[in-house]
Amino acid sequence: MPGDDEGAVGVDPRWFESFFDSDEWLHTAVTRDPERTEQEVAFVASQLEPGARVLDLACGTGRISIPLAARGFDVHGLDISERVLEVARRDGPELEFRQGDMRELPWEDGSFDAVINLWTAFGYFDSQAEDERVLAEVARVLRRGGLFVIDTVNQVALVRGFQHRGWQDLDDGTLWLERRSYDLTTGRSQAFWSFVKDGRRRELAFDHRLYTLGEYRELLTRAGFGDFRFCAGSDEQEVTPDSFRVQILARRY
Repeated sequence: MPGDDEGAVGVDPRWFESFFDSDEWLHTAVTRDPERTEQEVAFVASQLEPGARVLDLACGTGRISIPLAARGFDVHGLDISERVLEVARRDGPELEFRQGDMRELPWEDGSFDAVINLWTAFGYFDSQAEDERVLAEVARVLRRGGLFVIDTVNQVALVRGFQHRGWQDLDDGTLWLERRSYDLTTGRSQAFWSFVKDGRRRELAFDHRLYTLGEYRELLTRAGFGDFRFCAGSDEQEVTPDSFRVQILARRY
């Protein structure tokens, strides 16, 4: 974005194939705020019919899948990382967690009442065409009238409050440094993470396309979705320019 030359450093376009297998990512995933997780689970549950069959797309460690199943839903998960799926299967042994690519879902047409895609897990690929393949697959495995929920970052709020750098101390004594960039002309957001502990330094980086809400509407419409709703913060508030996280709900025609 806006003036940070360091952010122009390239990121491997296949970064997602190994990023989530790292110890550092796994630590951030399993220590995510439980109160926020409960809010997200409650929001998703409130949108579903009792006993709905749900696909958690990019399910990670089962952070959402497992408590959602505990509420009586038939939940299945898919993720590209076997490392995080090991955690999900350990904590939710009764659930089906599959390893795979979201561009080629290993389920039959119309298998699910709902598909959820949370924690900004869309836009990983280096072309819009590949992202549209994901939406086509979601539409395929959803029954007619089925619900799709995407949790993403509001591009307007990101730009308004953009910060090139940040840091925090993790609970295991690791110092987490972050350098960020955002390209207004391509919509691509990059982050370069450095984890420093006991004199050792570990680097991670990711690069994904952050679509505007209008672009999401267009992409989803082309994929066969309609009846859109846009909510802010998992509590169904109205979306404003300052709403950082947005949940997009759409129905498959």
